[in-house]
Amino acid sequence: MNIQTIRAAALCLALFALASQVHSAELTLPRDGWASWQVEAVEGAPAFCCWSNWDDREASRMSCQLDRDPSNYGTRDHATTDAVRVYARVAGGKVERLRVLSATCPVETATPIQVINTTTDDSARWLMTLSKSSTAAAESNDLGENVLAGLAMHRGGLAHNALVAMAREDGRTETRKKAVFWLALLRGAAGAEVASSIMFNDQDADVRKHAAFSITQSKSPRVTADLIRLGNTDKDGDVRAQAWFWLAHTGAAQSEDAIAAALRKDADDQVREQAIFALSQLPEERATRALIATAEDQSLSREQRKRAVFWLSQSKADAAQAYLEKVLARNISN
Repeated sequence: MNIQTIRAAALCLALFALASQVHSAELTLPRDGWASWQVEAVEGAPAFCCWSNWDDREASRMSCQLDRDPSNYGTRDHATTDAVRVYARVAGGKVERLRVLSATCPVETATPIQVINTTTDDSARWLMTLSKSSTAAAESNDLGENVLAGLAMHRGGLAHNALVAMAREDGRTETRKKAVFWLALLRGAAGAEVASSIMFNDQDADVRKHAAFSITQSKSPRVTADLIRLGNTDKDGDVRAQAWFWLAHTGAAQSEDAIAAALRKDADDQVREQAIFALSQLPEERATRALIATAEDQSLSREQRKRAVFWLSQSKADAAQAYLEKVLARNISN
């Protein structure tokens, strides 16, 4: 029995156990058209809506055109909500579009919206069932993404545990990665703990890499320590390199020292090369100082020092350009 079969069986058992926690009738949706219902949102849920543009200073909230692909969809004012509305469009009895928005977000549709009364757990159970459908199961499917986002927005243990089961056991790699992301982003400390555990223990290097990104989107106080640990201990070079990349993006004060140490001790040439690239992802002034220090470090190989110079050449920072001019002048005089 392969790992995919084992995961599929484990996921079915986990979701069956979760669904058994709440006994209720299934949601009754129209055969065609839009349906909507309101549920309690997870604590700190972002007030998702549509916005006039991406500029935080000038953006204003606007109605979401649910029949169209989302445009400028997300949050701009960092507001949170304690209630969300689920919008589902059905065609021929099958759900073909799903959106989960703040309950106060205005929406527009080409056809009337049928309002349904349900509970938060019943809604979560419906989403759990929908996640297993052939349409939502497509790995690069907008519907599948919104099912997971919707679950993450639902308050309570049923939705949380369903996401955890998907993140750990689903046979679809992309579904697992997306579940990890939404757990880290929206499920608070508990979600961050799950993402961290997966980052260190999952057998799939691709999932571990995605978890490294995901925890940077969480509120975990251990993000820096976890990324440094991952960069120092993971058995896969690509995962270690990603840990340094995302560590630099956090701007954590320990980033330079941790990445510089990896540059000297990691046995993988590709990881060392990516570590230098990671330095270039630090905030501009810090990136310049770190890259100059790398370029001047005589204990490093010539290729590593050249790589640092290359990334300096990609910078628009005045200090980086001044250093390159000094290096050029020095080489000409020699």
